[in-house]
Amino acid sequence: MKDLNRLVLDFARLEGATAAGITTRETLAGGPPSVDLEYVLDGARSAITFAMAMDAACIPPYLMKKDRLWFEQEVMRSNVAASGIALHLANYLRSKGHRAEPVAANLVFRPNDKAGNTYDPTVPVYPDLAHRYLAVRGGIGHLGRSGNSIMPVHGAAVILGSIVTDAELHPTPPLPPEENYCDDCGLCRAACVSGFMDFDSEDRVILGGEEYTYSKRRNLARCDLVCGGYTGLAKNGKWSTWSPGRFIIPEKLEDIPAAYEHITNAHAQWPLPEGGRLFYYSDVIHRVACANCQAICAPTLEERKARFNMLRESGVVVQNENGSLEGVHPDEAKKRLKAMPPERRRLYEGDAVAAGKKA
Repeated sequence: MKDLNRLVLDFARLEGATAAGITTRETLAGGPPSVDLEYVLDGARSAITFAMAMDAACIPPYLMKKDRLWFEQEVMRSNVAASGIALHLANYLRSKGHRAEPVAANLVFRPNDKAGNTYDPTVPVYPDLAHRYLAVRGGIGHLGRSGNSIMPVHGAAVILGSIVTDAELHPTPPLPPEENYCDDCGLCRAACVSGFMDFDSEDRVILGGEEYTYSKRRNLARCDLVCGGYTGLAKNGKWSTWSPGRFIIPEKLEDIPAAYEHITNAHAQWPLPEGGRLFYYSDVIHRVACANCQAICAPTLEERKARFNMLRESGVVVQNENGSLEGVHPDEAKKRLKAMPPERRRLYEGDAVAAGKKA
């Protein structure tokens, strides 16, 4: 078993992973349904989880509204690489007579009968496997206040992947809690225009007798609308994500479905900018527009503050008629919106123009 332990960890690192760790049913005991290894593979005993680090050089130009595409391509590259390593390692274990199933890095969710045949943004969705919980229990990183997995060198700019197997592997220990660099600086929350994180409350998870806490999360649709690029203007109007949308996300949960439908319908009529990818649940091309909580979270407070200032001073994104996205001064953004024909402006502000509201 020790030899196989060494081999699977070496395999992941040789394929390009920054770090790798092992969890078992015992070390994940007491956790939420998203750490149930047998959901992925009947008779599963253990899982190997690993991290792919993004190239941090793409983060400053992204936050400063100078280059969106580089960051998006790095996100996509890391996701594809992580999913590919999972497939390769699963095949490696199968060649040794073990059953193994790869789990894609992202965009794999358990079916939810409550939602029926249509997407309901108020109904929670859960991944086949929560890589971040396995990563923290297996010693790859810690959980930050944001709920993201963070690593001592790479911060939150990592993508995780996993393999579930019936091989009886030996678990790797978690990192010492005192080495967690998260100091509740709150910059992840300050960079989130969706209000997704509730720092006044905590979510707690028990994994094999170890307790982990992070900021409670509000309805996922809030994050979906911003990270999905549908809307993204900060409340003070002085900066935005890479989305040109200026829709307000309702505070009341019961108001979100109608707003979600309205905003996504408007988004579908925008001209197409460069880049993007297709998601499993939609034929509409989506682009990376936020991920600010991930991009800003560096291991040192000095770097986090510097990155947040880049974002705060980056201006507001507007979309040109040819589909290109451009970061401009907030006053310039207002001028361009005002100059738009009302029917086009409604695609970015909804009914605000029709109601005679100011930009």
